[in-house]
Parts: sequence; C-alpha cells; structure tokens
Amino acid sequence: MTNKDVYDVSERLALRWHTLLQDNFVQLTEAEIQHAWLRLLAHYQEAYRHYHDLTHIDACFMWFDRVKDQFDDPLAVAFAIWFHDIIYDVRRSDNEVKSAHYAVTALTNLDSPIALVQKVYELVLLTQYPSKPRYVIKSISDSLFNRTHNEVLVSINDQALFLDIDLTILGQNSATYTVYEDALRNEYQHVPQWLYKLARKRLLKRFLRQPKIYYSDYFKEKFECQARVNIQSALKS
Repeated sequence: MTNKDVYDVSERLALRWHTLLQDNFVQLTEAEIQHAWLRLLAHYQEAYRHYHDLTHIDACFMWFDRVKDQFDDPLAVAFAIWFHDIIYDVRRSDNEVKSAHYAVTALTNLDSPIALVQKVYELVLLTQYPSKPRYVIKSISDSLFNRTHNEVLVSINDQALFLDIDLTILGQNSATYTVYEDALRNEYQHVPQWLYKLARKRLLKRFLRQPKIYYSDYFKEKFECQARVNIQSALKS
C-alpha cells in the first residue's frame, strides 16, 4: 500500500469511530472520543503488524456493511471488530483473551451497558482459531460478569457472521491470499522458517478438516470453495 492508501484508511476509520461513539454515547465530549481513537490507533499502527493492522479492520468493516442488516446486534459486532486484534503480540498465545479484557475496560470506561460489554467480550474470545459459533464460551471469566459459564448472550447468527468476516481473507483471489500469507510470515520474522511452516501448516490443516470454514450462508456461498483452494495451495508451498 502507498502512504496515501494508509492515510485514507486511517481517515476513513477515524470517521467511523467518531460516528459510532457520537451516535451511541452522547455524553462523551469530542476530546474524549479523540483520545479513545488515538489509543486504538497506537495499537493498530505498531511497527511489527503487517496484516493485523488498520487495513484488516477496514476490510472487516467493508464486509460488515454488506451484511449489516443480518445482525441481531450490529453495535456489539462493530465493537468486536474494533477490539478483536487490539492486543497483538506475536510472541504470546493469549492475545485474544487480552484483547477481550481490553475491550471490557475500554467499554466500561465509556459507561457502556453491561450486556453490550459482555457480548463484545464473548465475540472477541471467539477469534481463538480455529473456532466456530457455540452456546458455551468456556474462557469467559465469572470475575468479570458474575454469571455462570452457560449464559452466552451473543446470538449464534452474530457469532457466525463475525467469525466469517474476520476470515474473509482466506477466500480472496490467489494473489491477494499470497500477499496475506507473506504478511503473516513477516509478523513472525523471529521464528525459524522450518518452525513457522510447521505451525502454519498445522493450523491450515485444521481449517481444511472442518466440515465448513464459513458458518453463515452469505459467506459460505461466497468464499468457501476459494478458501479451500487457497489453503490447499499454501500447504503445498
């Protein structure tokens, strides 16, 4: 991407973030909204991010807009998109949990309703791939919400659409998918090539073994076949 492309993405997302908060948290001042945006921006502009950056968030919202009418709670999904990769440390394995906790803190500071906070938390936790829509999300902490493990608030429909949006990259054309694989490798430059390939292929094989990669009708029809072609090609490389 050119510098102008990066700038355009940042400006587009800044406007989306401001609109989201202005429409749903009328008590916030412009300064508070801007401060919240700058905190988000600092995370997604970390130098070692080559795929999990603002461009990924922008792509997620492109697909979000196309299926927005299908969500049961589009606000919860929108916030989940914003926060699902907020913490991304390639040397750790608990990024999803840390991102979920970050979302809880951020949304609580905005005086969000507890049900919204809980839904966003559940959605972010689901991105521990390979994943699928579920009625029980075992990683939920009672200490955060003071409830039992089987009280999942997010609808299966919203879970499916959210997970599918995050994985749309798997079903893009082969050239775009290759760029994605290269970007991921760049994020793990510290890992020896042989070890990276071993771990990456293990994950890709798990996707292939799933009866379906995409769980919503919309994204399954659009990307399932191409995603399997892309993954099979990556496994041969």
